[in-house]
Amino acid sequence: MSRTRLISALVGIIILLVGAAIYVYNDRPAENFEQVSTSALIGGDFALTDHNGKAVTQDDYKGVKKLVFFGFTNCPAVCPTELYNIATTLDELGAENAKKIQVLFISIDPEQDTPEMMKEYVEAFHDDFIGLTGTVEQVAKAAKAFRVYYARIPEEDSEIGYTMDHSAYSYLMDENNQYLTHLPPNSEIEDMVVKIREFL
Repeated sequence: MSRTRLISALVGIIILLVGAAIYVYNDRPAENFEQVSTSALIGGDFALTDHNGKAVTQDDYKGVKKLVFFGFTNCPAVCPTELYNIATTLDELGAENAKKIQVLFISIDPEQDTPEMMKEYVEAFHDDFIGLTGTVEQVAKAAKAFRVYYARIPEEDSEIGYTMDHSAYSYLMDENNQYLTHLPPNSEIEDMVVKIREFL
């Protein structure tokens, strides 16, 4: 192969790799998605099973604001931390304001997270939290609607042989399931209280 053809081939490969990288990056939920019109991107139809074994959709939670967070029960740190912070935030908002918000914890590991496991897990943080799970396809649809990234990562030290990598934003939705705002992971309790109170 001539030097010119070799260079052309290498350039072509580089262009393909760059294009693939851009596609993958854009397909993931951007961590700086504050820059886009999130109201048109976050939320949508879902059909899941709650922690009592009841089939539910987004319409079952109309009429009340929702704080939606995706995670899994075997999560070592991020999920318990975020759920604890959410529970503490509700306490700081006061009982009357807390009644206006339904927290939905949606599993991104439905093969492990049965309704029974979800019930035990969410009730460890707050009596009023609702855990949602479903089939692999149902969870994938819900995650896509909320632009949530997740992926299974092999992990030898784990009891189940893997862990789940996932984005960790919480989404505040209004009474008609429309996006209001989001809470970044590791937010301070005081900041969460202030941000949510703006919409109460």
